[in-house]
Amino acid sequence: MRVTMILLALAGMSGCDRNVSKDDGTATAKPVALTYEGGDYQTDATKIAHGKRLADLLDCTGCHGADFQGTNLNAEDPKKNAMYAPNITLLLGQYDDAALDRLIREGVPRDGREFWFMPVESYQFLSDADLAALTAFLRTVQPAGRQRPPFRKDRDTEREVAEGLLGNAQQQIAKYRGQPPVDLGPQHAWGRYLAQTTCTQCHNNALQGWKDFTPDLHIAGTYTPAELETLLTTGKGKAKPDLGMMSDMGRRVFSRFTPRERAAVIAYVKARADRAN
Repeated sequence: MRVTMILLALAGMSGCDRNVSKDDGTATAKPVALTYEGGDYQTDATKIAHGKRLADLLDCTGCHGADFQGTNLNAEDPKKNAMYAPNITLLLGQYDDAALDRLIREGVPRDGREFWFMPVESYQFLSDADLAALTAFLRTVQPAGRQRPPFRKDRDTEREVAEGLLGNAQQQIAKYRGQPPVDLGPQHAWGRYLAQTTCTQCHNNALQGWKDFTPDLHIAGTYTPAELETLLTTGKGKAKPDLGMMSDMGRRVFSRFTPRERAAVIAYVKARADRAN
């Protein structure tokens, strides 16, 4: 009950701004874009700090490394082809803010090449305030290290492309935009925004999961809110302690949610699961 009241209050606060006048002289409420907590930053320092937290929550560091100098995404599985995320510290200087916005939210690199694998399909939904903070933080990263080998799809990715399960950035963006997670009303708008920019990276456009990879998040219906809180902070699952990638994401990424953000996500995925029953 307490969580519900908090979320309703948040929805009320984020649903409208100061009244603005229309041409006929009447007043109407101006919607406010949803953001992660801290998106109301007032100084450069708090803006950069907000962007730094987002870089972790959006798992930029998971692929590009804590130093943003790139990693082999398949390093832990020698049976797979190497598949490198680039050293973005050496690339950021080539992008002004508008070009970086276009890359992150539209999947269009500066050179116009076909773009793959980076979850721009989820990032397209980032609010202006959140993206501006992420950009401000990335501008503080200094060039270092060496270039990584060019990105090359591994065998599993090639198979998924051939089967029509995965597309390039433009195809993924269109899919995620056309079939988003279900809208459960203003009381869950914030939780939906947070899930849409994080959970969809692994659980597909509408949180329905991927065959043989991730489950439909209707599975949240089998968890209590307290059990989901444990999963999203310690990575410990309900049926078994180690859930593989989800446990890693819980410890490394979702533990960085603020308590209110976690409560909002949990309330949304629980409501989505209840709706399906």
